[in-house]
Amino acid sequence: MATKPPMAAKPVLQKPPGYRDPGAPPVKPPQQLRLPSHLPPSLRHPGKRRHRNHRRSICCCILFFLLCALLLLSIAAALSYLYFQPRFPSFHLQSLNATRLRISSSDSLDVAISAKIITWNPNTKIGIVFGEGVGHLTAEDQDGDVELGNGQLTGFFLREKSAGSMVVQAGESGVLLDDAVAQRMRNGYKGSGIKVKVEVEVGIGVRVKGKNMWKVPVKAACAPMRLKVMGKKGGGASVGAMVKCQLYLFRWSVNLIN
Repeated sequence: MATKPPMAAKPVLQKPPGYRDPGAPPVKPPQQLRLPSHLPPSLRHPGKRRHRNHRRSICCCILFFLLCALLLLSIAAALSYLYFQPRFPSFHLQSLNATRLRISSSDSLDVAISAKIITWNPNTKIGIVFGEGVGHLTAEDQDGDVELGNGQLTGFFLREKSAGSMVVQAGESGVLLDDAVAQRMRNGYKGSGIKVKVEVEVGIGVRVKGKNMWKVPVKAACAPMRLKVMGKKGGGASVGAMVKCQLYLFRWSVNLIN
C-alpha cells in the first residue's frame, strides 16, 4: 500500500515594521538620563564668591580713603604754600682772609684761611634754622684745584627778613705741590691774586610759630674770589664786591632765590 507524501510546511509570515501585538502588555518607554548642566565658575561655589566680594569691597574702601587722604594733604599743602609763600635763602661770599699762606722752597704749602658768607632770609612769615655743616676751600689752577682745607660750621637761627653770617676756618700744612703749580701760586699771590672757591654744605629747615620742621641738605657753591696781599707779610685778604653763591638742593640747582 502506497504512503502519502508529507504535507509542505506553511511559510511564516514576517511581521511588518512597527507591528505591535494587541494582546501584549504595554511597554514603558526607557527613562533618559539627565546630564549635569555646566554651571559658570561664578555659580559653582557661592560661599567663596561672597568671601571674594567681601575682600574686594574692603580693598576698594581702603583705596578710597587713601585717595581722599592724599587729596586732603595736597589741598592743605597748596593752601600752606599760598599763605606762607616759602622762599630759599640766598648766600653771598663776603670776604676771604689768609692769616697764613706760605710756599716753601721745597714746594710745600702751609695755609690758614677763613671765608665769611652772608646769608639772607627773604621770607616774611618763616624763620630758617641752619644746622651744623662743613665748608670746603680750594684754589683754582689749570692743572686742577689745590685743596686749602675744610672747616666746621655751627648751627644758628635766622629770623624773618634778616641776615646772618657763617665763617669757615680752614687750613692745610705740609701739602706738597708740583713745581709748576707752586710757581703759579707764588706768582698769583704776589700779582693779581689766587682764585679761591668756597663751597658750604649745611642742613636748613624752617621754624613756624616756634616749631622747627625737618631739615634738608643743601649746598652753596660760591663763585671764585681773588685773594690778594694786604701789606702783611705772609697774609692777605679779599678785595672787591661780594660774589653770589649758587644753591643746590638734592644736587639740583635752585634758581628762584634772591
